[in-house]
Amino acid sequence: MGADHTTFSAFRRACVGGLALLCLSAAGCLQAAEPGAPRPLVSRAQVLIGAQLASEPTGIFPQTRPTVTGHLPFKTPVAVAARNNIVYIADSGYRQVFRYDPATLSMLRFADMASGTASALTVGPDLSLYVAEVGTGQVMHYSWDGRLLPSFRHDTAMRQPVSVVVDESGGQVFIADSLYNHVVVFNGLGRALDVLRPDEAQSIESMARGPDGLYLADRIGRQVVVMAFDGRDLYTFGNDVLNMPHAIAVDRFNRVFVSDDFDNTIKVFQDRELIATIGGSGASPASFNRIAFLSLDRNTLYVADSLNGRIQSFLLSTVAPRRPGQ
Repeated sequence: MGADHTTFSAFRRACVGGLALLCLSAAGCLQAAEPGAPRPLVSRAQVLIGAQLASEPTGIFPQTRPTVTGHLPFKTPVAVAARNNIVYIADSGYRQVFRYDPATLSMLRFADMASGTASALTVGPDLSLYVAEVGTGQVMHYSWDGRLLPSFRHDTAMRQPVSVVVDESGGQVFIADSLYNHVVVFNGLGRALDVLRPDEAQSIESMARGPDGLYLADRIGRQVVVMAFDGRDLYTFGNDVLNMPHAIAVDRFNRVFVSDDFDNTIKVFQDRELIATIGGSGASPASFNRIAFLSLDRNTLYVADSLNGRIQSFLLSTVAPRRPGQ
């Protein structure tokens, strides 16, 4: 780190086969499953290892920006979520959720974690934050300015919440529970409406929303199960390449990003087929040591690289890859 405590490291590039590809690990670079893709999936990566810690301005006439108090390195980031370039980071080492602002390169202490850790973060369409706390069996809900809103809990149907999906059109909140292996549907006020039980999923490790519905990372089944919002199983994929699927994210092109704890990679699927593999074990940029969480904000993929104590972000191609012959 320099004297000005700049938090993002310079990204690294390597030229492979005439295309500018990001070098992803000491063992190799991004592996395209099908050669001849028109452009690389990843064009840039950045590493965030900490930030200037700021305090909210106080007084009748507050300053326009928070007061910076000093640099704080991450310890064990376990979840990350972003929306409109505002990034929330849950760090179990500090037992806190931070809100990071890339414009000021600073972050605020946003909320305490009652259980000391969080299994998931989700930013709603109103910019409120949902924090799944597997230790307390509930999902905390905070307004944009940090006020605690009514939480989401269910004494008999939810014990270990691991993911939260907000239906932006209907206002329903879907919470995946790893203990009961089902998804509890709540209304926006925290009242349980339904329970969805996928037939194909043996163990829900995480969940994301995508064009086809709810995408479930099935740890024991070593696959991804896609379920409609009404609970119908639609299709599965990945059981031929996934070993220990953990975190999952889906973009608007229906590209599915699944972290694999077996080899510390992110496997990327489209049309149910593997199209790329990102990363590998290590501490160099674009390598990972325990991917705890994945989050997408438009064309940026955020990765909670937990045991490396950092958040990595990847700029993704905005053009869906075409297959040869298309």
